[in-house]
Amino acid sequence: MHPLWATLSQLGDSRWLLPLSLVLILFGPKESRALRIRWATGLTVAAGLTLASKLAFLGWGIGWARLDFTGFSGHATMTAAVYPVALYLAASGRLPKPLLWALLGSLLAATVAYSRLPLNAHSASEVVSGWLLGTAATVFALSARATGWTTPLPTLAASVIVGLAVPMLMPTVRTHDVVIRLATELSGRDQVFNRHHFVR
Repeated sequence: MHPLWATLSQLGDSRWLLPLSLVLILFGPKESRALRIRWATGLTVAAGLTLASKLAFLGWGIGWARLDFTGFSGHATMTAAVYPVALYLAASGRLPKPLLWALLGSLLAATVAYSRLPLNAHSASEVVSGWLLGTAATVFALSARATGWTTPLPTLAASVIVGLAVPMLMPTVRTHDVVIRLATELSGRDQVFNRHHFVR
């Protein structure tokens, strides 16, 4: 396993992405309120669908064997839903062509999503569908973009600090472990399903 892929994969950790986005959503400039509301909505829907797809497979074995699909990749979904909008908010009013920064964020998300393949964490269908789901949330948010405002530097700094603090304060907590626990609790099973349980 190349350390580059492991490092890139860490950039898709929800423990870092969700707190970062939450700070920006709550404390962004009032002129960007419509964008931030759409972002919060898109993130909620994307995260909810990702969680539901994972629970459906882990708890009840509901997946798509032909595509080797066991649920949307959380890393792919969250990076595609967070990085483009976060970079847009950081660049708007401060750097030229903020939409270009959003595009760079989308490319970064695609790279992080791809890193899940050599790590054998997800199949191609899970990575691509997750990235598309997250990108849909980004497009929904940025469709409400406006001009004439700038996200204050203290808000940007706070989002990064809070985002980094959460995984540092909870180094042993893994979102996948939480999902597995939730799947067993809801389904009543002692063991979760895995790819070997696919009925082909």
